[in-house]
Amino acid sequence: MNREAVNYVRALKPSGMPSGESVLEEGREIGRKIKMKRSLFLEKNGYDTYEDYVRENIRKGKITWEIFMGLATLEEQKEAIKAAYEFNQRTGINLDTIEIIASQLMALPREYREKAAKPTSFVMNETEDWVNMQTAPIELIFADHHLASPNALETTINAVKAGSPRVGLVSQFFWGQPGFTDHRQHMIDFVKSIGIVSSKWDDHISVDSYMDDGFPGYAMDCVTYVGYALLEHYIIHDLCNTRYQTGLGGLLKEQKSRAAIPVAIHQLLSTEEQRAISYMNGSTVTQWEHDITANYGSSGEEIMFDCLVERKYKMGMALNTIAITERIAVPTAQALFDICSVGARAFEGAKYWEDMIDWSSMDELVDYLKTEGRLFFENTMNVLDEAGINIKDPLEIFMTLKKMNPNRFERTFHHRMNENGTLNPKYPTVLGRQTVDLREEIVADVKKRGVEENALKGKKVAVVSGDGHTYGLAVVDAVLSAMGADVINGGVDVDPPTALDLADEEGIKYIGISIHNGQGLDYARQILELAERRNRKYHIFMGGKLNAILPGDSVPTDVTDKINELGITATEDLYEQICMIRDTE
Repeated sequence: MNREAVNYVRALKPSGMPSGESVLEEGREIGRKIKMKRSLFLEKNGYDTYEDYVRENIRKGKITWEIFMGLATLEEQKEAIKAAYEFNQRTGINLDTIEIIASQLMALPREYREKAAKPTSFVMNETEDWVNMQTAPIELIFADHHLASPNALETTINAVKAGSPRVGLVSQFFWGQPGFTDHRQHMIDFVKSIGIVSSKWDDHISVDSYMDDGFPGYAMDCVTYVGYALLEHYIIHDLCNTRYQTGLGGLLKEQKSRAAIPVAIHQLLSTEEQRAISYMNGSTVTQWEHDITANYGSSGEEIMFDCLVERKYKMGMALNTIAITERIAVPTAQALFDICSVGARAFEGAKYWEDMIDWSSMDELVDYLKTEGRLFFENTMNVLDEAGINIKDPLEIFMTLKKMNPNRFERTFHHRMNENGTLNPKYPTVLGRQTVDLREEIVADVKKRGVEENALKGKKVAVVSGDGHTYGLAVVDAVLSAMGADVINGGVDVDPPTALDLADEEGIKYIGISIHNGQGLDYARQILELAERRNRKYHIFMGGKLNAILPGDSVPTDVTDKINELGITATEDLYEQICMIRDTE
């Protein structure tokens, strides 16, 4: 056993926490008093539960179609739900499920929202905002910024009242939220909210997760996805007696491993009583940001293969199609309908491919991931136990993991980690492979443009993500390190005060910020205002998806120029960022 890992985890052990079981029972008591609304979708179609609908699709060899949707205002969102139903009526496509993506502000108790940066998407304030969002017979699911957030009790109660068949997302429990630092209360309310969902077992309400938003989003090895799913399932299902499902896919593009991971999780965890896989998300990691109609090509082939996998392995895995504009802006409702129609038409031809496919190599990979995933999980439990963590207490486990730097999760618990702290995965994730490939590509380009190797030697740089996205952060870290910089990676969901605190603690002037959820302009203004109060000189650079919904608009606008005007180096070109770091003192 890796003693360094054990010692690291031992240092994270929380103290003064209540019993996880007692907190769960408090949540169950709350849940038993909640009356759930029966959805318009179930009423119209005569299903007892949403699970009955999914299982009927499995029996008939059909696909359950989903989209994520989060528009600028609540009224626009409700109108778009009506439009989705009209789209179904017009086309015959069964887009019967929408996951609601409300503003990230929903994760915060109301008293913390005023000072937080303003992302895109709407805010819900009253119970009626959840319950009355059903403007058409389409099943609505409340997941992002609900169950695992500091505001978990309010959002979970309202999601259950609205009849959401899944409530999530477990994997977001370690995300930081602007200005909120009471992590003890956060974890207590999170586990209490799991108890609320636990009380609805007979109604077939599940806790939902999404691997790519959690620790696997930092992973270099596909095995980590499977091992981590086993860990979440153990905590939620075995310890909390709560139904558990997970989605995945946004950071997975290579079709064989992308498909094998959910199949492995399904075969390890699904039972007649409870399926393990909720949905496969469309990937965005290879989308073009130019000539975006070309993204229909990459999405189409991906969706076709996902359809074939679902028909073969019968997981009940919904397909959540991602708009071709995802990399550059929050999608419009029409963009979401368009990509769903591409998927549905691709599915029409799936049956003609089935007898031409030899699945043997896929099955071999599934078996490998199952074996290695179990070993990962067993090693995780052994490390936690050896470190003195009570592995029978869900609250203590979550609090320990909450305190962990997400960049260290895989190397702490992976059973194949070398003594020198390196990992050579047999099946690397796209993040693992692309981080290396893109680093080499960018470094070669930077050198070709006249920047010397080790140009940043002696420079110390802090890099953070202002939201939950990891990919851009990993690339920036890798490139700056390759150019000689001493990089301190502060992780995801870092708000402006925390970014400056990190820089001050490490004696750093250079701060890089990756932003993808529409809050770039607000973030820039806040960090500059805070920096001025500290009377210190910082060199700040930003990249990612730099757009925002400006006053009077309902769709995002690029704000790169506005951020540059504030005095921050805002650019997607790492060459420009490297030159700024090299040429300033």
